[in-house]
Amino acid sequence: MEAGVGGFNSRIFQHMLHWEIDFVGIGQSVEVTIESGFHPEHVVPCAVLISETCRLIEGNVLSNTEIAKLLQKHWKIARITKEQAKQIDFVLGYKSTMPPGWCFESGETLARLEAANITLVPIIG
Repeated sequence: MEAGVGGFNSRIFQHMLHWEIDFVGIGQSVEVTIESGFHPEHVVPCAVLISETCRLIEGNVLSNTEIAKLLQKHWKIARITKEQAKQIDFVLGYKSTMPPGWCFESGETLARLEAANITLVPIIG
């Protein structure tokens, strides 16, 4: 079982929208093929979504509507290859973090994928 973040299980988002890819899917890596299979990757890790949302709520930094807009912006899933997932998680070290300097309020949602040189195209099949 995966450890939670701030008392929340980091897979909470999977239970909110079942099959997430149908609701927040934004594309797939150009390397994904039927033969390669794929890994569904939260482009901003769930741990980041949870911790940043908690930070904003606890700090009374933004309104609930503004926080919801940030979640809508960053809660995305892409299909990538298992090798690409390993690169992000272990080579780059971004399994549950974003690149240095990334900001929830203004950061690029695809920053982890860009750091790994992953290009997305529309989902096929």
